[in-house]
Amino acid sequence: MSNYQNLKFRLDQGEVIVLDGAIGTELQAMGVPMHPASWCGPGNYTHTATVRQMHQRYINAGADIITTNTFNTLRPALEASGYPDLVREINVLSVEAAIDARDRANVERPIYIAGSISCRIPIRDHKNGALLGGTGFGYGASLSAEELRTYVDEQADILAESGVDFFIMENMWADNDSRLIAAEAAIATGLPVWIGFTASVAADGATVKMNSGEDRNHYTSGMGMPMFTSTWRPVDYDMTLNAGVREAVALNPDAITVFHSRIDETTKALSAARDEWPGLLVAYPDAGRTDYLEKWQDSTLVNEVSANELAEEANTWIEMGTQVVGTCCGFGSSYIETLRNRIPQGTAVAA
Repeated sequence: MSNYQNLKFRLDQGEVIVLDGAIGTELQAMGVPMHPASWCGPGNYTHTATVRQMHQRYINAGADIITTNTFNTLRPALEASGYPDLVREINVLSVEAAIDARDRANVERPIYIAGSISCRIPIRDHKNGALLGGTGFGYGASLSAEELRTYVDEQADILAESGVDFFIMENMWADNDSRLIAAEAAIATGLPVWIGFTASVAADGATVKMNSGEDRNHYTSGMGMPMFTSTWRPVDYDMTLNAGVREAVALNPDAITVFHSRIDETTKALSAARDEWPGLLVAYPDAGRTDYLEKWQDSTLVNEVSANELAEEANTWIEMGTQVVGTCCGFGSSYIETLRNRIPQGTAVAA
């Protein structure tokens, strides 16, 4: 039985599985410098041992699934960071670090490895084609569909060949076309695919959107360049989460995830996703921090939500039928440990 078949069997039996926590901000807290164009991606090459230790932290904290540090290791991001010749190396090293952490783990339970893919593309200058860097909150639409597919095909093939058990697609915000392009590339490898969505609640307090909330209106990049230009593929920034999930469901994914969303938004988003998707639901919210792309993390900043508060809401998600819970940016290994303790291994979803 393959690792994923084992995971699916457990899920089919009604178990609740714990996903790991923040990757980038956890590495940032461990001293890995962040890059403006590729965030934590180069750390696989420059700080390999730390990446492995980060995975070990999560395993020791109780995570059943660890996620590769590949959220931002597509070729354009690494090219803009000065690593054009190390795209394969950096992606392979990410999987090797996860496998090494799993092999070293002194735990009896199985550990599964999810290969992360997103479309966090640095801005491309439409005049000369140069990659300009920038914070890249989901810039897949800045490239043609054909060019984007080439890049995600490359990464998906490398991660599959390197030994991930399945893919977890982490495209952010409202660009559903890029999300589906990336998901199709992952599906083409033959591995299971979980398709992720970020969410915010509209001003009416009821409609759940895929675009960022007002507190996350990133209209300019960290380098002062405009985020949106007339050369981009069109994006429906008002698309509802329901509509986005309906489009993703047509690809027959293995799960729908809600990630990198505030806790209250996550709860409403899971309800909306369940309206469109009867299968496996996954939730891993973020802490709402604003220092993701600072070179070093300010250790004096305190999250607005405690680990116990997160675990309490996670139990609500489980009651709603969510079977995989974890955390995203800002919620590190201590949160996963509390989550594990509050959701005992083997807990079954209520009928």
